[in-house]
Amino acid sequence: MLWEECAAFYTFFRRTDKNSKNIIFYSSQAQYISFLEGLIDSLITNHNVKLCYITSDCDDPILYSKSPDITTFCFNKLFPFVLPFVDASAIVMTMPDINQFHVKRSINEKTNHVYVFHSLISTHMGYRRGAFDYYDTVFCAGPHHRKEVRRNEEVYGLKPKRLLAVGYSRVDKIFAEHKTYLSQFASIVDQRRTCVLIAPSWQPLGILETCGRELIATLLEAGHQVIFRPHPMTIVKEPGQLLDLEQEFIIHENFQLDTNSVSEKFIHQADVMICDWSGVAFEYAFGTERPVLFIDLPRKVRNLEYKKLGIEPMEESLREEIGKIIGVDEVANAGVIISDFISNRHLYRDKIVKARDKYVYNLGESSDIGANYIIDICNGRM
Repeated sequence: MLWEECAAFYTFFRRTDKNSKNIIFYSSQAQYISFLEGLIDSLITNHNVKLCYITSDCDDPILYSKSPDITTFCFNKLFPFVLPFVDASAIVMTMPDINQFHVKRSINEKTNHVYVFHSLISTHMGYRRGAFDYYDTVFCAGPHHRKEVRRNEEVYGLKPKRLLAVGYSRVDKIFAEHKTYLSQFASIVDQRRTCVLIAPSWQPLGILETCGRELIATLLEAGHQVIFRPHPMTIVKEPGQLLDLEQEFIIHENFQLDTNSVSEKFIHQADVMICDWSGVAFEYAFGTERPVLFIDLPRKVRNLEYKKLGIEPMEESLREEIGKIIGVDEVANAGVIISDFISNRHLYRDKIVKARDKYVYNLGESSDIGANYIIDICNGRM
């Protein structure tokens, strides 16, 4: 409620210790904590710092954290009135487009605005033009991010940002947890049905709208377990479509609709993922070392000028390195391709590992490296 935000506003600016606000993390939705929690844990554990966490989601679980090292606030409607007056050494966010719309940078010159990627996809096609232009520092997940951001600065005559080779904590987390999963369930993994996870992106005419029902029916007929995991925005914007889908296939014991976007249970259970243009395909492939079948739908383009950079987006160039691509009219062949994935899993694993080595910095170490950089920023060493 607005009055609660007003009370929190007063507490934040007038009653909160300045040292607790020297490092601030911001998350617009609860789901983005997974991209920040590694940095937060490393800062607290390895550097013994106190920090502030602001969220615009009243259901964000970190609001209920009992850690004495984290001061939490929830600002939704008032956040655009908070950020401009933040007096901190660093504010760390996963939100692109600051200063382009209603959310503006801090007016304090010493505040370093740090961007943390919440997707491995390229910076120039799937994001709006200028999405990162007003950040001071960018934690690059891989060399493609560094190359694209620097090229964007050259094309548009922008002041160079500090681009740091950090890595991608979500892949680190999935990779570590998948090892644990395999060690615990190795005896049953090869004895159960092949599990296929369908994970579309949020876009017009996506998998759900174009071929979802045919795809699910084909996979069920082939004897596979099928998990349909819609994008969080689909859950919010198109609940009717999902209800219709569930009612159509609920009679099949091997079908399940997964609307728990926070849980990673099926990421680890799935032998194969089917996707379109979502960045989750690369998180899955690089974290589990398992292949992805891409449905070749229209590109998800948010920047109509992306070709000016002269760089092919990684979500386009990398698809055949971590799996295969089929057209909508080839969906009936999905079962055959999945059988090939399973039969030749070691060959696909080798290709995926090679691609991961090329596109992801510092596997398993990104959180500690990023936390060290944040400390350097706060201490004036960067």
